[in-house]
Amino acid sequence: MSRRWRDSEDLEAGRSLIVTRHPRSGREIEAFGGVRRFRGKKVIDIGTGNGRLAFDAARVARYVVGVDPDPGAVAMARERCEREMVMNLEFRVGDARDLATRRRERFDVAIFSWSL
Repeated sequence: MSRRWRDSEDLEAGRSLIVTRHPRSGREIEAFGGVRRFRGKKVIDIGTGNGRLAFDAARVARYVVGVDPDPGAVAMARERCEREMVMNLEFRVGDARDLATRRRERFDVAIFSWSL
């Protein structure tokens, strides 16, 4: 059976993942290592857009922050978050280049998918 994406590779003791092709919708979390990669972790979704991956990760993560420079997309994600009463998920308007200035905030897992 052929796969639709190349297996992810662990780099630097499992801290980075490379996925070369986009899997079918709804299977992205599997491509990033599955729920075991996110369970109980603090996750940042860089370039979150409408929060598609952030919502999936929030089902098992301790806390998820979605960051995107598009205020409209972040507003839609925040509305969904409120509507679905997801308590461990936060969305911020921001540029990924500014993340380096937030030295006090640490994350266990970073998602950077379809953000270029």
